[in-house]
Amino acid sequence: MNENLEQWVLKHYGMEVFTPGLERMNHALTNLKTGLARSRIVTIAGTNGKGETTHRLGRLFHSSTFCTWTSPHIHSVTERFSSEEGDISTAELEKLLIESHEIVQQEKFQLTYYEFLFFVFCRWAQKRSPELLFLEVGLGGRMDAVNVLDAELVLLTSISRDHQEFLGNRYDLVLAEKLGVLRTGATLISFLDLNYLRERAVAYANKLNAHHIDLENKIKLSPFEFSKRNQFLAYAASCHLRKTPLLEENWISSPEILSSRGEIIHGLNQWWLFGSHNVDGVRKLIQFLHSANYNSKESPFTAIVTSFSKRNEKDIRIMLKMLKQAHLGKVFVTAFKHPKACPQDVLEKLTADEGLTFVENISDHVQGWTHQKILVLGSYYLLGQLQPLLRTR
Repeated sequence: MNENLEQWVLKHYGMEVFTPGLERMNHALTNLKTGLARSRIVTIAGTNGKGETTHRLGRLFHSSTFCTWTSPHIHSVTERFSSEEGDISTAELEKLLIESHEIVQQEKFQLTYYEFLFFVFCRWAQKRSPELLFLEVGLGGRMDAVNVLDAELVLLTSISRDHQEFLGNRYDLVLAEKLGVLRTGATLISFLDLNYLRERAVAYANKLNAHHIDLENKIKLSPFEFSKRNQFLAYAASCHLRKTPLLEENWISSPEILSSRGEIIHGLNQWWLFGSHNVDGVRKLIQFLHSANYNSKESPFTAIVTSFSKRNEKDIRIMLKMLKQAHLGKVFVTAFKHPKACPQDVLEKLTADEGLTFVENISDHVQGWTHQKILVLGSYYLLGQLQPLLRTR
């Protein structure tokens, strides 16, 4: 394989574009499902917080055997495949990709980029035969590839508007798509902050004769305490899987910061990284930062650097407006190179409309900055590309 892993997958399977439907994946996994069903399967769904909750689960089960599927990746495709030993090695994944591609061609499977990688993951997981499978939903739930596997436990993190072209623009429609991964007789653990969505989740679980645990009844955490909510959800899942009592007093919030989820990088400046990339995520981040800075009359950051992946222009406009009105620091909007990046001309127009500053090359722009406190938020792809630079700046 002469290219890097991502280039190789792109060459053979095209761009990662959501293509709803389970028929292709069901066909490809016909001979793998029985082996995978020997593991206890946990599916993590929701709008925000899925990735952190999934990674927190892995840390809670470090002494067990497990395989974890997450998406998207930031630096390398290997990030999507992890176990109690850490991320899969590049060499092992390269071998798996080539073997899996040969099977796809031989069997004439028709798989998308995302489906092919999940097929590779399932082959890897079947070989490892772990006690647990942790599966993060990519988009939605009902029509996502992970939904071909029956989970005994479903975790629901949050509900807000995102990918409206696929999931609808009403919270109840989004909830229905997310809950599409729940099976009859399974268990649902949810941490929803809106009462009417909590009621709908209860009704949906009852309809399937599924056991439902509503964490809003177990602990009081503000909606903007998103990391603690994700941690408690992972803790609740561990209690269920281990059949131990779910007690607030037995839970200890972890001080560990995960990459791009409140991570602080110290170089010549102090960089705060948050992967808040949709309207609800940005709103809750602003609430969180204001709550920690409520006694200060000064802006907590010298500057805010942001950019977004391709999405509804209305959503980007709303997020820029929120950042402008939050008075957290001077806002700089930039562009980054990635197939999923929002086009530069769109960002420039929206930035100008809001009276903010657009910087084409943020790497050059920050060269003179020293001893500053800077917030970086938005697309995970932006954060991934900036991290090496920030460690030297």
